[in-house]
Amino acid sequence: MDDRTVDGVVELMTGLQESMQAVRADWRTAAIGDRQLLERLAAPHIARINESRRRTDLEEPDIDVSEISENFLLGLAEPNWEEHMPRDTSKEELQRWESFKDEHPDVADNLEEWYMYHAKLHELRKDAVLMKEFDKEYRGEQMAATRAAAEFLRAQSRKQHISEQMANLRSRAAKTGRSLTAAERQEIAAWQKQLSEVDENIDIPPNSSREQFLEEVARLQVREWKRQLDSGLLMTEQMQTIIDETLPAMMRGEPTLFVGETGGAKTAMAEYMVQTYFGVKPEFVSAYGDVNSYQLMGKQELREENGASVSEFVPGPIIRAMEQGTPLILDEINAMPPELLKRLNKIMQLRPGDRFTVQEDSGRIVEVHPGFCVIATANEKSKRYKGVDDLSVEFQNRFGANINRVRYPDHNKGYDEYPRENAQLAMAAVATERGELPPDIDEGDFENFVRAARLSQQIFSGTNGEGYDQFIDTETMVDNRPGLEETVLAPRTMVDILRKVAGSYSVVSLKRACQTFLDGIKNQNDRKVMHHILEYHDLLPEEMLRKRPGLAEDDYRQRRAD
Repeated sequence: MDDRTVDGVVELMTGLQESMQAVRADWRTAAIGDRQLLERLAAPHIARINESRRRTDLEEPDIDVSEISENFLLGLAEPNWEEHMPRDTSKEELQRWESFKDEHPDVADNLEEWYMYHAKLHELRKDAVLMKEFDKEYRGEQMAATRAAAEFLRAQSRKQHISEQMANLRSRAAKTGRSLTAAERQEIAAWQKQLSEVDENIDIPPNSSREQFLEEVARLQVREWKRQLDSGLLMTEQMQTIIDETLPAMMRGEPTLFVGETGGAKTAMAEYMVQTYFGVKPEFVSAYGDVNSYQLMGKQELREENGASVSEFVPGPIIRAMEQGTPLILDEINAMPPELLKRLNKIMQLRPGDRFTVQEDSGRIVEVHPGFCVIATANEKSKRYKGVDDLSVEFQNRFGANINRVRYPDHNKGYDEYPRENAQLAMAAVATERGELPPDIDEGDFENFVRAARLSQQIFSGTNGEGYDQFIDTETMVDNRPGLEETVLAPRTMVDILRKVAGSYSVVSLKRACQTFLDGIKNQNDRKVMHHILEYHDLLPEEMLRKRPGLAEDDYRQRRAD
């Protein structure tokens, strides 16, 4: 195939992705359990971390590589594969590349394949015309490819089921040495007809490369999305960027703050980072409710010992995190009482090796162990979040440069662009193990729902202008208020609705679930806007279309006629 076509670029990207995954998987399989190798490979990274820590505080103790979990070591020790690839075709560069592959014999073949794909794509990216054509065609086709792949796999499953039924029927007759009855022969004939109909109804593009793309890329990609989400976080480009930028600071023990709108995966990302890169379960504090100092730090409790009552200090999550060297997640920190935020000011400045006086434990001195860091989440500054206050400038300064905004998926896409990241999340949430969209969810409704969710997220976040103004009234735009005040199909809500439909086994359709969601909206303006969004995307049952707030009967008839 000609590489200088959209199909050619897609094929190269597919090959690159597969070879990259193979290299990383094979390397980790070979490295797991070899503690000595991991420590040797991670040593330069640990040395740089310790050097950075000493520049900040000469008395700060070094991190001992022997105390780091194997999971975390794997992340540090894995080579930056692309960094070692030849920068040009000179003899010296190619010799260096061969030497590097010799150091990693378990992945050498796949590594060479990765490099070949990488080099070809690097050259093709210089072709501006091709890249523009690729962006225009491929981005729009991506969801269609996923649906086609799911349909193909579903058809194969149906054929397998029919074949098994025919085999079972024939085996029953064979066991007794009898012939098939007339009714059984008719049943088999009906099944054979179904088999041919399944084949006839499979809509596969005639181009062989497209067929391979649909069968392999979409199916494998959906499976990968599902695996990631099941592990705790769908690794979108935004999430990967934030992790790459914040992880070094966390390793140094510096505090980190994730800020964003509700349901945007701030907490999920914090938990994922701790479990994946620190290899431990985090200490967790939810700031909502009547949280107090004793719940955070700990308190004295009475227990029975040899018939007598003995007072004993039971540490809270903050003290446990310090003593055990575990990251501490403070969820929705701007809902925390101001007096506790003042108490946290000192804690935010602590680093591994520092000492902390526990007032609740009679002034006991606690040493902060390596691995301790504070990861906080906060909702955006807004009156829509009850019980949430703005963080003081002084408190925000404790996070330094480690304040990261977690935006809704596809936040940078235009109104007419396909919401790829929302689609990834939606597909990952409900896909079967084979990478299929469940048969209980209509494909057209699924795509419309993804678009509606993304539209609501943008309007909720305050986006307006071309395309959006048809859903927001003039008064709201003049007042510079978000078109949706309290309600949004946030990623978390979108996933919950889809899983409800998929788990109902055809009892609840996606349109019915959207109606239920709409019925639960209390804010009158939000209900009107959300009704408009869902109706626009054909996501309401027929009887609901007449109930749109402010929609007269004549307007309804005209709209349906249009």
